[in-house]
Amino acid sequence: EGLAQQPTFHWARANGWAIVTNCELLDALPEDHPDRPFLLEQLRRHIKGLAAYQSSEGFWHQLVDRSDSYLETSATAIYVYCIAHAINKGWIEGITYGPVAQLGWHAVSTQIKEGGQVNGTCVGTGMGFDPAFYYYRPANYQAAHGYGPVIWAGAEMIRLLGHWYPRTNDSGLHYYKVKQTNPSPLFYLTEDGQGEAVE
Repeated sequence: EGLAQQPTFHWARANGWAIVTNCELLDALPEDHPDRPFLLEQLRRHIKGLAAYQSSEGFWHQLVDRSDSYLETSATAIYVYCIAHAINKGWIEGITYGPVAQLGWHAVSTQIKEGGQVNGTCVGTGMGFDPAFYYYRPANYQAAHGYGPVIWAGAEMIRLLGHWYPRTNDSGLHYYKVKQTNPSPLFYLTEDGQGEAVE
């Protein structure tokens, strides 16, 4: 704050605080507020940008755009919550972003240990002026920043799975508005939920 030249490190949890704040604001803002379309567009752009950096394991990295930084739990949980919440609110498409949230939740769930311990959360962190500051911040189960986001994410995923139906389709996870009942592998979607299998 107050600097003419800012560092450009895209710390994961800072992105998390920004996106969850946008969700909270949209929840509270009247539907007819003149700034609502701008805020929705900001949220959609933020989610699209984050989705592009999700790792193959489902986590996001400590520095979002640096894949050699470690995989971080609290930010991943915040993103899962915000993406699932945005789908549940109808702000973004579940077909597009449901699998992103699902993969993220799967990743987060691997860090929840017996007794509720959450591993992989970066400790409290200020602003750094070099990448090493972020790369070497410790991750510890005692870092309280992970617990609330994990609970948020889990609760929002339960809500999401009450309205959407994930199913593997051609080896990829797809989200459907209608439960697909065909026991065969799915390759096409029909509106009645029966699907069509390709032999």
